[in-house]
Amino acid sequence: MEQQSEPIKMNFSAVAVSTLGFVSALFTCFMNIILLKTYIKKKNDMTLFYYRFALDVVMGALLAVFLLLAVLYSSFYERFSEYQNLIFYFSLPGSNVAACRSIVALSVAIDRMVAAYAPIFFHNYRQHFPTIIILILAVIFGLTEDVVLYGFCDFHLDMSKNCAALGCAINSCFFNYWTTHKATIFIMTILFILLLCIKLFIINNIMKNGGVELSRVNRLALIDAAIVCMFDYQSVYAPPGLNLLASGYSTRNLIKRFLHFDSGP
Repeated sequence: MEQQSEPIKMNFSAVAVSTLGFVSALFTCFMNIILLKTYIKKKNDMTLFYYRFALDVVMGALLAVFLLLAVLYSSFYERFSEYQNLIFYFSLPGSNVAACRSIVALSVAIDRMVAAYAPIFFHNYRQHFPTIIILILAVIFGLTEDVVLYGFCDFHLDMSKNCAALGCAINSCFFNYWTTHKATIFIMTILFILLLCIKLFIINNIMKNGGVELSRVNRLALIDAAIVCMFDYQSVYAPPGLNLLASGYSTRNLIKRFLHFDSGP
């Protein structure tokens, strides 16, 4: 009984970064709402990016609630201990949405690569493949995390009192699945972006050719892919010494690893 009443050992640096993450998540959420309102009716070829904006709004909201709960739980354990499981119930949907987002980012890379290498084919047949199908497939992929977690990994929620994140609540089976699909999508995204970069280099520096409109969309795709790869996938490959950096900037890693308030020394 004495052990039960002991307060959790709080990681103050994690709380500080999480508080900053909460503010950043709210800012990201509102900024993406503004982007959606401003640009959603302007260009049809930007639909995949609109999906990204919408998913960022949902993920930003879920992440903000998750981080707020984690900070409150770690700072005021006695008062918020009964709400600990809510941390898991908000962080898991956040992980689902992030998985959807990674599929949309991969689709953007494939879309731009095909447009660059086969512009005539792209122009003639792209309209026959509605982008809403990509969103539906992305949502289905995101929900497979829940299927794997509960159906294949036989997960039962039992969070220790020093756990305030998804990473310390899940089992090793699901963690292995998470890192595998994350790494696979990362490699595919990088491959298609590299192919796009090669083609754009040839067009702009050798052929001295290329349309302004296509160039804008491609640049946005490159920026988007760079952000996803740097901040979402860094946590998968970062060495232990860089885990703090990866955790501070990767929303997925904030959910997965950084907010594990360890009870050890």
